[in-house]
Amino acid sequence: MTFGMFFRRRGATLLVCAFALFGGSAEAAGGGDFGVPRPPDPIEGFDALRKPPIPVSFLAHDGGWIQFQYPPSARDRVAPLIAQADDQRAELAEDLAQTPLDGVEVRVARGVEEMATLAPQGAPPEAGATSVSYPLLELVVISLGPTAGGEPVDLRPGLRRELARLALVEAVAGRAIPAWLNEGFARYFTHETEWNREWALYRASVRHGMHAASELDVALAKGGSEGELAGAESADFVGFLLKPEHRPHFALAIERLRHGDDFETAVASSYGTALATLERHWRAERTRWTTLTTVSAAIGVPAVLLMGVAVSRAVRRRRRRHFAGLLEPKKVERTSSAVEDVGRVHIVLNRRDERVDPPVIAEPEIPKVEHEGEWHTLH
Repeated sequence: MTFGMFFRRRGATLLVCAFALFGGSAEAAGGGDFGVPRPPDPIEGFDALRKPPIPVSFLAHDGGWIQFQYPPSARDRVAPLIAQADDQRAELAEDLAQTPLDGVEVRVARGVEEMATLAPQGAPPEAGATSVSYPLLELVVISLGPTAGGEPVDLRPGLRRELARLALVEAVAGRAIPAWLNEGFARYFTHETEWNREWALYRASVRHGMHAASELDVALAKGGSEGELAGAESADFVGFLLKPEHRPHFALAIERLRHGDDFETAVASSYGTALATLERHWRAERTRWTTLTTVSAAIGVPAVLLMGVAVSRAVRRRRRRHFAGLLEPKKVERTSSAVEDVGRVHIVLNRRDERVDPPVIAEPEIPKVEHEGEWHTLH
């Protein structure tokens, strides 16, 4: 990878000025994939990257380490950025184990077209970009939108992404680093489109189509779907390197890069193992996650479908009963009345003293005679 690839999206002039400031050269960068052609006259680079003036109608907010320049109509949309800026700086300080960023200027354009007037003339933003950063100038330019789809731009992810780029370049003192590390750290810090990223990684893992770390820079330069996949892989790999148990090693690697080590040497000496070994561990972890997701989906999806069918049937039965009740209101009323009658209890008290006895009918006496000690009835 070349240092120019790292700043390709910032323009060739930025590359010239960066090396003029930090004294970089192809030999000092370590040669090989990290080497770059000898830069031209540094004075021309500095002139090309000079900040253009701010429109007089813009408002300003001084946050100490960061300044915001924005049009009055964007006051409400810029207010959350101002409120969250210090927290974002603290997060970057934790990830990089140093206090990053000072003298940052954020310019907010009314639309994508106005970004070019707020950015250095020698390095305009890419077509359609809604945010761009210039590490040498500590400058961030973001757009209010609308995007190509007509939707207003969410300023928070763009600012987080560009602040992450500035912080990483400042942390390594402008040393050459892989483009995937820069892109991956920015995407990891942004936490933007994480679901889309996980889905892209899942499909690539299932199809065994993931790039090797050595291929990520080339894939990022190609752009398109391959570039998006490479960006997702870069963010996931950086997330692996920044796991809680690995965070001190990542900070040490950044420090070694700052003092002139090349990337692979800095990683090997900080993590105690080669970059290729870390990559294998990352891929193994990604494979386990893919397998677990597949098994969970194979078991969980049918269960959810069956549960949905059962719930649907229960709802239909309940609706049928409800409609049947509406169609027979009289029957329902009679039933309710019968239930009320059944629920009543009648108690009858028996008053023996007041009871009237039935009359006794006297039978006529029949004449009888005694004969030899026996009684006989006369007929």
